[in-house]
Amino acid sequence: MDEVEKCTLILRNEHQSIEQATIAIAHIIQKLERGAALDRRRVWEIVQSFAAYVGRWHHTKEDFLLAMIRAQRGSSEYPVCSFYAEHHRVEELIGRLRKTAEEYLEGVGHNSERFVESLCDVVDFYPGHMWKADHILFPLADELLSEADHAVLVRQFEWINSAISSNADEQLRAIVAEFRPLAKVA
Repeated sequence: MDEVEKCTLILRNEHQSIEQATIAIAHIIQKLERGAALDRRRVWEIVQSFAAYVGRWHHTKEDFLLAMIRAQRGSSEYPVCSFYAEHHRVEELIGRLRKTAEEYLEGVGHNSERFVESLCDVVDFYPGHMWKADHILFPLADELLSEADHAVLVRQFEWINSAISSNADEQLRAIVAEFRPLAKVA
């Protein structure tokens, strides 16, 4: 099967965007912890883009993949049950992140501590979640799913892209580029 047609390749590519976003978020955390005055509106926008990207765009696709794997193996087996639990955790993280970002934007209490904690939770969660998907879930999917299964999922992914926003990835990349730390030259 041609790699371009695999739904798992699409999800792996999205992980690269999420990784870049978590790096940018870590940079925002560093700046906030140092007391830097950031443009609250732009920080809020990156949070909204990140939340939409992972919550509505990426994890929705992973849920379709999980449903297809569940149809093959059952829902009580690892890693399926583990990923459903993690996706529930993502909903909680994103909900809290959106709430604290809103408070940060409005300047509620003029303290960014709760917002920084929410950002830290995201930075702490995503590397492990993506590692498990890249090294356990996706290889399992590639082993279990047929070419037809992959084709169905790719079409579902295209539908998600069009239903949510065809440029969610570009929006996230553009905003993240503003906050990504510059590479140090040796």
